[in-house]
Amino acid sequence: MNDEQLNKAIGRAQRAANLLADPTLVEAREHIEAELWRQFQRVPPSDTEALQYVAGMRYLHEKYFAFLASAVNDGKLASLEIERRKKTLREKIFG
Repeated sequence: MNDEQLNKAIGRAQRAANLLADPTLVEAREHIEAELWRQFQRVPPSDTEALQYVAGMRYLHEKYFAFLASAVNDGKLASLEIERRKKTLREKIFG
């Protein structure tokens, strides 16, 4: 990655971290997870189609937050890469 891509990843990570920490999003996540659990409990075990539907909804819900967490991790790696490059440059200059 070039420096521009690394800086974009860092900015993206900060925005994703802000979203994950936002109280409204945290509340929404908890609400949706609770509702999915209620739906799962209401479905009779014999209704495999409904169970698959609820499981699919939960999967997609988890993927949304995994995507944001991945963006945060990518930004951390980008920061580490920038620091590594700075150290290498310092070593070249100062030996």
